Order: sequence, then structure tokens, then C-alpha cells
Amino acid sequence: MTEASPELILCSTARLARGLRLAHSRAQRLAGLTQWQPLRALTLTQWLEELTQRAILSGSAPPKDVPHLTLNGMAERLLWEQVIDRTTSSQQLFDVSGMAQSAMEANALMQAWGVRFPDDLHTDETRQFLRWRAAFRALCQQYDALEETRMLELQIALVQHIPLPPTIYFAGFDRISPQEQRLFDVLAQRSDLQRWELGLKTPALAVQVAFDEAEAECRAAVHWVQDKLKIDPAARLAIVVPELANLRPTLQAMLDDVLHPECMHPAHAEMPRIYDFSLGQSLAETPIISTALALLRLACNHRITQQGTGALLRDVYWSAGISEADARARLDAAMRRKLPATITLDQLLRQVRRAQMKGFAVARLVQHLEALHQKPLNIRQSASAWVSAFTQVLDAAHWPGERTLSSFEHQAAKAWDETLQTFAKLDALLGKMSSSDALRQLSKLTRERIFQPESTHEPQIQIMGMLEAASEPLDALWVMGMNDHVWPPPARPNPILPAEVQRKTGTPNSCSQVQTEFASTIHQRLLRSAREVVFSWARRDGERELRVSPLLKDIPDAGEQFALAQTLAEQLAQPETMQWLQDHQAPAVQEGEKVRGGAALFQAQAVCPAWGYYQFRLGARELQEPVDGLDSMARGNLLHAVLQAFWNGHDSAYLTGMDETVQRQAIQQAVEDGLKQFSQKLDEPLPVHFASLEKLRLMALLNGWLALERERSPFTVKDVERRVEQEIKGISVEFTLDRVDELPDGELVVIDYKTGSQITHNSWAEDRITEPQLPIYAALVLVEGEVAAVCFAKVRAGEHQFVGIANDDGTLPGVKGLEQARKLFDAEKFPAWHDLLQHWRDSLEAIADEIKAGDAAVRFKDEDELAYCEVKPLLRLPERKLQMERGGDK
Repeated sequence: MTEASPELILCSTARLARGLRLAHSRAQRLAGLTQWQPLRALTLTQWLEELTQRAILSGSAPPKDVPHLTLNGMAERLLWEQVIDRTTSSQQLFDVSGMAQSAMEANALMQAWGVRFPDDLHTDETRQFLRWRAAFRALCQQYDALEETRMLELQIALVQHIPLPPTIYFAGFDRISPQEQRLFDVLAQRSDLQRWELGLKTPALAVQVAFDEAEAECRAAVHWVQDKLKIDPAARLAIVVPELANLRPTLQAMLDDVLHPECMHPAHAEMPRIYDFSLGQSLAETPIISTALALLRLACNHRITQQGTGALLRDVYWSAGISEADARARLDAAMRRKLPATITLDQLLRQVRRAQMKGFAVARLVQHLEALHQKPLNIRQSASAWVSAFTQVLDAAHWPGERTLSSFEHQAAKAWDETLQTFAKLDALLGKMSSSDALRQLSKLTRERIFQPESTHEPQIQIMGMLEAASEPLDALWVMGMNDHVWPPPARPNPILPAEVQRKTGTPNSCSQVQTEFASTIHQRLLRSAREVVFSWARRDGERELRVSPLLKDIPDAGEQFALAQTLAEQLAQPETMQWLQDHQAPAVQEGEKVRGGAALFQAQAVCPAWGYYQFRLGARELQEPVDGLDSMARGNLLHAVLQAFWNGHDSAYLTGMDETVQRQAIQQAVEDGLKQFSQKLDEPLPVHFASLEKLRLMALLNGWLALERERSPFTVKDVERRVEQEIKGISVEFTLDRVDELPDGELVVIDYKTGSQITHNSWAEDRITEPQLPIYAALVLVEGEVAAVCFAKVRAGEHQFVGIANDDGTLPGVKGLEQARKLFDAEKFPAWHDLLQHWRDSLEAIADEIKAGDAAVRFKDEDELAYCEVKPLLRLPERKLQMERGGDK
């Protein structure tokens, strides 16, 4: 590029225009210049907007001839939605937004590509569309507005009366519509119109290579970039991906791991990279804007998920997100245990106030939530008025937070302000609406706006989609995803217009021939975009076999194996670069140290010692997943409360002496008492309708269970929900015995209620007892009485049964005596009942010795037994497997 700058370059994309300007500036610096005129590279839309304003100011176009409003995509779709709503009586059967999008595309094709079809090709759908189109144009006339394609017709006319540069270049247009061609023809009549050559004069020597799957392609492309930079640190490279939106996360993670591993540290998350993606992300997905939308949903008193509430509480972009971060995180953990899956602002505010009273340092959070709660949003008003109201809401919530924004965050906030301004201009189209409707439309705007923060430097490596053109030839180019189902792209004709007419007109996406011609044009451009080009494709997608794109039929195979890049974790997991430390031994339990967990501690230690140590000694636990209503644990606790209310102070005679009516009344009273006791522990009362359903469920469940209890021999309920503190081998632990019955001869039956479907006592005969709760009670807690039976009470609709073992057969319905259960309890190992109890005592005391000694090894018999382990990520099982695969297990 020379010092003399072309007067105007019309570009197909804003990214190409920016790339040309950067390349021009670089060329001027290399030429030794310190000052120069910036290159005038604009998109076609930008230039035409400038031209229209110049025509109005110069008088070439009277203001009355120019519409008041040019409809952007959002505004045009709103008009189409209004038309469809008004003209379709059964719109509830349609996806109105999707139908409006299809109608909008059909209208643009008719205008830009001259699609016309005779009456004999009219179907019910096309006739309906033509009625919509007439109504749409009437609305446009009412609002003095034009959609972009009709505005372009007006601008084509204006071009003929406005002074133009002597020479105009156009760059990057892979496909030109007939409407755009008319514009270029007019420009050619009044200026010297030339194509700006972007690539090399001759095609590059290209090769193709196949990989097993798309992830391997990504790894190979990133390793290829790494190798190229080692050879030439100043090399200008690009990776082109047809399905960039799908593969962007994988590529970005690999590029960071290989080229910028320091970005793993949060402080460096936004540091400049040497690569850049052409595809931005939805503005709504950027963290700072996502927070703003979540706050607005909360202020509008929408029910939001607890996950969403938790994310808000941990968010730094509002209130005192930094100074109160610890208290807010602990509040999130507490709320997951106490509140339903979806909550409102009222419920959240009550919970936060209670937390403050309990000592949580959340004073500013309370202040900002109260300010949010006081904003009246239950009115109908215009879009511009809602912009003002929403801005006040965010100010009340102290958005965007305490700290100074980074460059990326500042750009996102600026894009948010621009989106609000766009929304405020839709008063005429939207009219007065509720807060929910306003927020829905604003959310749609932010989802549709693509945000790409501008870097402060020119990226050395570009990650582009197929439609992006490089501003100047590259040193090397890798094009991935060259499978036949992806490239050429499949035909997707507009569903409203006749497919035959679209094929004859050659509209975009109309048929395979059009797509093949379009893909071939881009293929030729790619071959001239760099001195070296590599095409790659994947052989499989999961179990599906894939084929290569037909466009690669003349490209020779690379004939070499490309290395695959490693993730940062894989790089750090190399045995020769690691320091090995044995971490299976934790500090021993000190004298007087209280170890919490009860029977669950012994169960975890028996399954995997590391589980027991992390969860019960270190206190690690997973954040609970809140649910609407009650989860399985809460339902179990409620059943315990009901059974406690029924049996407390009673015996079998109390049950057998009832007739059907009395039993129903007793069950109803127990359910009422149990539900009352259970509800007293809740922060939020159960909804009335839900409590009613629970009562019916519990009455039916209890009635079915008592039918089994009636089959038992006489007994007295000695203890229900009895709390016991027991010392086992010097470790003080607490237990809760669900129920202990006493038989007429004074022997005891230990019962533990279960509501799950999978209940087993198979481990009771093994050296490590992984279901230790009942053996603990029988062998270590109830030493003052003779235990005759130990069993689970499976209280489950349609599956009521006792599961366990007894000294003698017939002690409990369905429970075998020891002599009848020799298949599980071997006679040689357990010749008598007391031998089984002694086995339990020895096994459990051995586990207690492990706990006391600090055994915290990741050691287990079956990984399936870790299904309910809350600290499973801390066990680092994938890392252990990787080390074993690489021979690093020591």
C-alpha cells in the first residue's frame, strides 16, 4: 500500500473496513511518515447514511422526501409482529416472532433480489404473506418509515445527484444482490468504480488433512499457530471456521492455554491477546449487562431462579459486591437450603434482612434491595419512559458496582447505553406497555446486539468465519470444518416464498447449486488469502461418520501428521515436570476435638477416607440445588416428623385397637402435628395448596405403612428421634436414632426410616461397612440392651417393607433370621448373633481408628459408591486417571 490513499473504499463488513484502516496506518509508519490522512474505508451502509445526510443538508433531497425513520432489524420485526397479530385470528398457534422473521426475510428477498411469482404459484401461505406485506407497508407509511431495502432504493436515486469521489473502490463482496448491483452500476456511471484486490494474484499451494473429530482439528490448528510463531514471531496468521459460534469456546480455551497461559489468573483475564475473534458475543451474555438485566427482572418482581439469585449475590457488578462478597456468598449457601427454586424480590429481601439480624455483614445489600423494592414499576408507559425508569432502578441497585470498570466492561456499558437509546426511539412502534413487556423487548435487543470489544492493537492472529475477508494477504491460513454437511452450507430456502421461484431467481440459500457457487467463490478467495493454506476436516461427530467437502477434491493430502496442542492441565500433568507429594495423611484428631457427621462420617470414611476427611473434618460440602416445594431430603424429614407424632408414647396395642375411622383420625392428627413441627423450622411457609397436597400424600403413605406394622408381634415404642452423643475410640460423635422398639421379652428392635428405592444391607457382612448407621446403633450405642433385630423401614408408596437382619426368624415381617440368611452372612464367619454384633463393633472401631489417625487417602472399592459424595471434585478422579494412563501413579 502506497502513501497515496484512495479516496473511498466501500467494504462488505465493518471488520474489513477497520482492518484496511489499520493496514494503511501500518504502511504509512513503515514508510517513515508521522502524519497522514486516515484511510476512508467504510461499510456500504455507513457511506450511504453519510450520503443521505449530505443530500438533505445540500438540498438535493428535500427532508419531506426522506423518511423520518429507517427501520433497523428490531424495529422492522416489531412492525411485522404487529401486522401478524392484527391480521391473524389464530395467532396463538404461531410462533409470531419466528413468523415475523421469515416474513421480514421474504420481503427483503422480494425487494433486493426482485423475487416475483405469478398468481398460479400463490399458495395459502404466500397469499397470507402478501396481505401481511400490504399491511406492513401501510404501517410504514403511517410511521413515516422505510425498511433498509426500500431505503436503499431511495439512496440509489440520491447517488445520481450528489458529488462523488473520482474513484471508488469496493472490497470483500462475495455475493452482490441485484439491488446492490444497480447501485454499483450507478456509481460506475459517475465515478471510476474498481474492485479493491485483497489477496494474492495466484492461488496458494494448499493441502488438506483429516482428523478424528472437531476437537482434534482445534488442537491441531492451535499447535500449527504455535509452530508458525516459533519460526517467525511476526507472522500474520488466521484460522477460518464455518461453525465459529459452536467452536469458539473450544478454540478460545486452547489458544489461551497455549499462547496466554497467564490468562488463567483472574487479574489477567482481559489482558491483550495476540489473537482476535471476528465473531463477538451477544451483549446480553456479557457479565456486566447480564447483571443489569437480572436486576431489572428482580425489580419487576419476576420470579427468578435461586441459581439466578445466587449468581446475583456473588456478582461484583452491583451493590457492595466486593466489600460484602464473603457475607453474600455465605448467604447464597444458606438460602439454597431454605428457599424454593424460584423466588421474588419480596422473599429475597426478607431473607437478607433475617441474615443481617443473624450477624451477616450485608448492610449495603439490604439498603440497595430496599431501594430496589421501592421503585414503582406496575404502570404502563412508553419505551423512553421505561428507559428512564430502568436507569433509576439500576442506579438504586448501585450498578455497575464498587470498582473501576476495565476497558472491556466500559465498552459493554457504553453499548448498553446505546441500546437503551435505540429502545427509547421505539415509542411510536411500541406504544404504552407494562414493565414485563418493556423488559422483554429490551432483553431481545441486547440478545440481538453483537458485542465485540475493540482491542487497542492490531491482532496478529485472526479467528474468522467464512464470510470474513482478510484486509491483506496473510503468511498462512488454516481453514477447518471442511465437511460436506457444513461446506457448502445446506440450502435453506425461505419457507414463505415459493421454492421454485427462489431457485430460478438464485436467491441466497435457495438451492444446493446456489450454495455451491457461493462456496466456490469463497473457496477461491481463501486460496488467494495467504501464501500457505491448510484445509482440515473431521472423520466423525460422535458415532456419526463424516465426509470431506467436495470443494477439496483437487486439494492434495498433506502427507504428514500434524501435532495436537495440549491443554494447560495436560501440560502441567507431565510426570517429569511435577513434584510428587503424598497427601493421603491428614492431621490426627486432637484430644477434645469434636468431629461432626454422625453415622454419615463413618459411611464416608468406609467408602473413601478422603471423602470423610474433606466433608466432615474440613467442612467442605456442595451447594444444594434448591427446588420448588420439598426435595427428597426434606420430604424424608417431614415423614420422620409425622411418624414421630404418631408413635411417640404408643405401642402396638394403640395401633391394633383402632378401627378404620379412629385410625384415619389418628393419622390425620399425626400429619397435622408433624407438618406443624416441620414448618416451624422453615424460613418461608409452605404454600397452602402445596401443604394440602402433602397432607394427602402423607396420609396415604402412613396408612399403607401401618398396614405392615399391624402384621408385627406385640411391641412398645421405646424411643423416637432420640439424640445420642457417643464416644467411639476417643471420637465424640452425635447420632439420632429414628426408632427403637422393645419386644415383650425386653429385646430391642432398631429401626431406621428410608424413603428411597434402593435400600441394601449387603455391606453389613463385609470388612468395611458402607451402610454403618444401624450397625453403629446396635453394636456401639445400645449396649445396655439385647438387640434382637436391625432393619430399615422402607416407607414408600407400594413398596412398604422391612429390610435387615434379626437374631430369629419371624421377629419382623419379611426379615430373615441369621440362620435363614446364610447366603449373605456366612456361618463360618458369623456362627452366632453375638459374632455378627462383634464384627460390626470391630469394623466400626477400625474405621474410627482411621478417622482418629487422619487417614485421608483417595481409596475406594467401587466408584459408583461415590454417587452421593458432596466433595467428589476434591478427589480429583480425572487427574488420577490421567496420571495412571501416563504411568505417573506412584
